[in-house]
Amino acid sequence: MDTDKIMKLALALAERSAGRVSPNPMVGAVIFKGSKIIAEGYHHYFGGPHAEINALRKAGKKAAGASMAVNLEPCAHTGKTPPCVESIVKAGIKEVFAGMRDPNPLVSGKGISYLKRRGIIVKSGILKNECAFLNRAFVSTHMRKRPWIVLKEGLSLDGRIASYTGNSKWITNPKARLFAHKLRYKSDMVMAGAGTFRKDGPSLLPYLIKAKRHPLGYPARCVVTKSGLLNTCGKLVDRKSQLFIAYMTGKSSAESENSKSGCIKIYSENLDTLVQLFSKKGYNQILIEGGGSLAGSLFDAGLIDEVYFIYAPIVIGGKNAVAAVAGRGQALVKNAFAFTENRIMRLDDNFVFHGIRSGGLFREKGCLQE
Repeated sequence: MDTDKIMKLALALAERSAGRVSPNPMVGAVIFKGSKIIAEGYHHYFGGPHAEINALRKAGKKAAGASMAVNLEPCAHTGKTPPCVESIVKAGIKEVFAGMRDPNPLVSGKGISYLKRRGIIVKSGILKNECAFLNRAFVSTHMRKRPWIVLKEGLSLDGRIASYTGNSKWITNPKARLFAHKLRYKSDMVMAGAGTFRKDGPSLLPYLIKAKRHPLGYPARCVVTKSGLLNTCGKLVDRKSQLFIAYMTGKSSAESENSKSGCIKIYSENLDTLVQLFSKKGYNQILIEGGGSLAGSLFDAGLIDEVYFIYAPIVIGGKNAVAAVAGRGQALVKNAFAFTENRIMRLDDNFVFHGIRSGGLFREKGCLQE
């Protein structure tokens, strides 16, 4: 069977677990003999059996002498589950096609080495860039020691997210708002600036999505404040989701937790140290939901990796209307932030620009920067 074709199937299976397995990667596995697919599997939820195990259980005795395609190198260490490589060997798999090596330097290559030492043929790097791109948040955590940061903005054609009075409901249509909730669902954390919280009081929860995030609940939430005027967790408190209030004080200090609300207050030197802290806590992907000041500060710090700009066919106008991206900005147009892997999607009369920042973790055409 065409190895690229079978790896694309593994990737499609892996993508089914979006929003359910983090901080683990999304993994899919296909067991096949010749042109016949014997079994498929994917990692359903964090702490549950890995993709390879689910596929092997479905295959049963038919796995003996078969080949396996998996988008990430099988694990060789014991975590919440036993090493997958041991089960692969016991099942009698003769050949493994791995999309990419594990980006975690502590375990990278160990699964492949284990299989080879036991006589299994291993071929890696099949659709490597596509495999890395699917798990870009997981790759970012291990290669850059910081989360993959996604910016979502709902804006007018003239780039405004609110009028000069601060009114913003609703710029985008219902289908666009549902799309935004899907982005929340797939993220580990949703972050907003204190100004957005004070004006709009968003829950930051994907409450429009009925699918269950098992077993971790909703994504965590974080409100970032420079002024320190946000003194209460207020309406944001929800036991289904961990809440952080990040105070940008110019210096880092110990965290404090409100025992009644469960709200954790963090005092951080800058945005870079803040997101690195969240990476250590297991948050691989952070969705930025507003406002313009936070978006601008993250751009200025070089921390935005991916954008979803959802445009409504309206013009708000006004020199004092709220811009989608504030911050310091660039003095020269040639230094402006550029995007690759660009695509446009329609959501009824709204449209979405989706792009990956050039020169970041991925070079042109989605190639992994190593």
